[in-house]
This record gives sequence, structure tokens and C-alpha cells, in this order.
Amino acid sequence: MFQKLSWSGQLLAGLVLFGVSFLIEALVLTAYFGNPLFGFAVAGGLEASKVLAIVLYRILREQTIVAYPRSVRGSALAFRTALFGLSAACSVMFLAEQLDRPNLGSVRDSDLAGVTAAYETDLALARERHRQRADQVRSDLAARDASGREALDERFRPLVDDLEQRLEREMDNVVGGIFKGPRYREIADRLEIEKTAYAAAVSELDQRFQRERNRLVHRLHGDLDAELQELIQVRDQRLAAVRSDNYAGDYRAEHPLARAFVGVLAAVFEQEPSTLQFVFFFSLFLSLTMELGIIVAFEHITLARLPVFTAEHRLGVSLREQEVRTDAELRSFEMDDELSRAKLKRKRESIEEVLRGDDKLAKDDRGPRNAA
Repeated sequence: MFQKLSWSGQLLAGLVLFGVSFLIEALVLTAYFGNPLFGFAVAGGLEASKVLAIVLYRILREQTIVAYPRSVRGSALAFRTALFGLSAACSVMFLAEQLDRPNLGSVRDSDLAGVTAAYETDLALARERHRQRADQVRSDLAARDASGREALDERFRPLVDDLEQRLEREMDNVVGGIFKGPRYREIADRLEIEKTAYAAAVSELDQRFQRERNRLVHRLHGDLDAELQELIQVRDQRLAAVRSDNYAGDYRAEHPLARAFVGVLAAVFEQEPSTLQFVFFFSLFLSLTMELGIIVAFEHITLARLPVFTAEHRLGVSLREQEVRTDAELRSFEMDDELSRAKLKRKRESIEEVLRGDDKLAKDDRGPRNAA
């Protein structure tokens, strides 16, 4: 009873490990082939072949009934080793993907979002600085324009006002009913000249102010465009650096348990291993342990059941030999029976021939006597 339970437990453990190995290999092959049905079909065939190769190799090695060539056993061993290596490689790839920087995607997305947020902040600050500079420039231009107009007013307004007053006083000097004498015309001409010069100075000041304003506005827009282009270039460089970074050594992307174990190793050993090295060796150790568990389970069951298989094989061979002997004896009996029947038939035929001959002689003897 205990032996059956032990066999059942080993078989169950082997089947569980076989199922895990099959699933891992199927997922890895699906990732390579891109077709889940094909990946699972190939993985199922290879994993089933691995179990059959384990059982076959053990049977070929332990049995002594048939002397199989070494090449047959070598081929079975090579096939089993190749399948073992494939399963171990798939396990390492799968476990490494799960353990090596599992937070890489989220950390990278967070960093990309951080770069974009920093760009938006810098962009808003640049626009705000541009607005403040534009306001300052407009304020300076307005102040300069007001100062220029004040200077023109100080230059022209007193003389214009004086000429206008003199012209009004001259209008009171009426000679012969006419006030527009030579003096009036002289003052009027000077007033017109001063007003024209004042208007020309104001126009020139406005034009100069407009040119200065356009120049400063163009320079401000140029500075803003250059700053925005620089911000875009910096953002693109940062985004490219984040996308190309493998985050090796970045604790945020690493598995917390793997990082904690590496920290413990660093406290024990002088040379601190990297998390990637730990992930590789741990994945290899776990995959080899799983594959060895499959081999041990099925080989032990095969060894335990091999005597039964041998006895069943011998019993089958013995039964087939017994059937052959029985068939031979039956055929021998049938042949003897046929020979006996043939002999009886020939004997009966010879007796009948003798009887027919005696009857003919008797008829011939009766014929002459009747004639006499």
C-alpha cells in the first residue's frame, strides 16, 4: 500500500512539473513563433517526447533480454539531453523575463511622463517669461515715446504758442481795415513752418517708434522660437535617452525580492553581484531543479516498474511460445488424423476392390455350370 502511494506521489509530482515545464515552453515558443496553436502543439510534442525518451533510455539501459546496440542507447540519451537543454533554456528565458527588471515598463512610462511634464512646465515658464519681456518692452517703448513727445513739446510748443499769441495780437493792429500786413504774414509763415516741423518731428518719432517696436517684437518672437526649439530638442533627447535606457542597476525597475537578496549577498561577500547575475543563476538553478525533478520522477517510476514490465514481457513471450507449441501440436494431431483417415480410406478401397473381384469370379463360375 505504501509503495503504491509512493509511486502515485512521484507520478503526480512528475506530472505537475511536466505541466509547468510544458506551459513555460509553450509560452516561450508562442512568443517566438507568434502563433499560440503552433507554439502549444510543438511544446506538447517535445515535452511528451522528453518523458518517452526518459522512460525509453532507462528501459534500454536496464533490460538484459535484448542486446540493443550502443548507438541506439546513445541516440536516446542525446535526444533526451537535447530536450532537457531546450526545456532548461525556455525556463531560463521565461523566469528571467519575470524576474529581470519586471517594473521596467512602468518605470519607463513614469520617466517618459516626467520628461513630458517637465517639458510642459518649461514651456509654460518660457511663454510666461516671453509675456513678461513683451510687457516690459511695450512699457519701455511707451515710456520712450512719451519722453520723446515731451521733448518735442518742450522744443516746439513754446515757440508755437508764442507765435500764435503774437499772431493774435497782430490781428488787433488794423491799418486801413487790413490786419494782414507784412508783419502778420511773417508771423503766420513762421508759425506754419514751426507747426510743419513739429508735425514732421512727431511723424518721424512715430515711425521710429514703430520701427523700434517691430524690431523688438521680431527679436522677442525669435528668442521665443529659439527657446521653444531648444526645449523641444532637450525633450526629444531626454525621451530618446529614456527609451534607449535598459535601466540596469536602477532599483526602481528591479524585482524587490531579487534586490533584497542581492543586498543580503552584498553584506556577506565583498564583491556585490548585480541583480541581473542573480536573476540568471536563480533562473538556471530553478529550471535545472525542475527538469531534474521530472527526470527523477519518471526514471524512478520506470525503475520501480521495470521488473513488472520484464515479468509481463517474459510472461507474454512464454504465452506466445506456448501458443506456438500448442498450435504445432494441434497441427500435428490434425495431420495424424488426416493420415489415419487416408490409410482407412485406402484400406476400405482395397477391401472393396477385393470384394468386387470375388463377386466377378463367382458370376463366372455360375455361368458354365448353368450351360452344362
